[in-house]
Amino acid sequence: MSQGLATAGCTINLDGLSDTNIGPETTTTSSTGGTTDDTTTTGTGGDTADTTETDPGTSVPTTTDAPTSTSGTTDATAGTTGEGFVCSDGTAIEDPAWVCDENPDCPDGSDEVTGCGLEAFTCSGDKKEIPSTWACDEVPDCIDESDEVTGCGLEAFTCTNGTEIPATWKCDMAEDCLDGSDEADC
Repeated sequence: MSQGLATAGCTINLDGLSDTNIGPETTTTSSTGGTTDDTTTTGTGGDTADTTETDPGTSVPTTTDAPTSTSGTTDATAGTTGEGFVCSDGTAIEDPAWVCDENPDCPDGSDEVTGCGLEAFTCSGDKKEIPSTWACDEVPDCIDESDEVTGCGLEAFTCTNGTEIPATWKCDMAEDCLDGSDEADC
């Protein structure tokens, strides 16, 4: 009897920032005398499509888990196979190999976040997606820094230049916005 264990993973590179995530999906294959037992465990939550198939001739299971493919099947490490992928902002990507390939092709970056089966945080200003684990980690990943304000569950004040700061910083006699708009009209 032989056993194999495969774990889905995805490395994300968004605007020069990168993070590697080992997905929650695990596939185990056991073979004994020409028979194959496949066990698939997923724990992604949300609206996803899970499919387990066995590749003919190899007895290797193919497991899929992707929330936003238009049809066909997906592989969390190789992207979508089938007719395409629809970005969270509605833009379509024709080549499914571009999904979860460590290179953002969607204007909002969703092919490297939700396309990889990861939970997303959407930045307030430019509506880009980042992995939800990047929100409230004391490192601004959104251009407007919303992942460190609204991403932490705080009420936000938006500076004239679009940057978010905690609303409690408005009128505190310290300029927190580069343009000083948080201290105007106090």
